[in-house]
Amino acid sequence: SDPPNTTNAIITMSAMKLVALLMLAVTPVSAFMGSPLMARRRATSHAMSMRDDFEFEFNMPQKGITEFGIAQVKLPPVLENSEIKVVRYNLPFGLDAAPDTVDDKPQVVVTKDGKGGEKVGDILRQTTVWRGTTPALFDVSKNAANFDSVIGALVSNDLTVTDEIVMVFERPL
Repeated sequence: SDPPNTTNAIITMSAMKLVALLMLAVTPVSAFMGSPLMARRRATSHAMSMRDDFEFEFNMPQKGITEFGIAQVKLPPVLENSEIKVVRYNLPFGLDAAPDTVDDKPQVVVTKDGKGGEKVGDILRQTTVWRGTTPALFDVSKNAANFDSVIGALVSNDLTVTDEIVMVFERPL
């Protein structure tokens, strides 16, 4: 199988648009330190460490009639007051997101509302990733400092292995 960030004929124009948008969005972290959105996020208190993890589940993407079961997820929040949104797209899909900082930690943040329900300011926490013909969950928050790996995970969801992608967002309340 091709490496996750290898563009091949199967990747559609929408997927290539996603890659272009994500790659163009790479900006030094210092450029985001003064944004009003980030000022609100930096105000998070130490009380968040006492907050319970999110616990949820969803059906993993399938290919044809092959099912891969249910993902059971326990995910610590990065925001003091937030909720989880699971978004499922049929391929091809589009996502407008860029690297940003949240509480002085790199994250990937939505920059434009999407058709799947993601909204500006949502943090992309996880996405499905394909290793050969097997899906897994990719922790975007833990890998956000390496934006190329995030792009690789996103574009691994191509029509050669699946018909859909699942992304998990943390939404500020």
